Amino acid sequence: MGVAALGRAGRLNESDVATLARVVSAVLFLARAASVDEIPRDIRDQPAVVLPR
Repeated sequence: MGVAALGRAGRLNESDVATLARVVSAVLFLARAASVDEIPRDIRDQPAVVLPR
C-alpha cells in the first residue's frame, strides 16, 4: 500500500502522510548514494521500520 493510500484508507492523518512521504523520499535519496547491492534492501527495509503495521 502506498503512502497516499494509507491516508485515503484512514490509517494515517494528513500530517502523518506528509511526514511519511518525506521519510520515503529521504530513503530513496540515500539509496541512490549506496552501493548497487544495498539499494533493494534499503528500499525494502528502511520504510518498513516507520510504516504502521
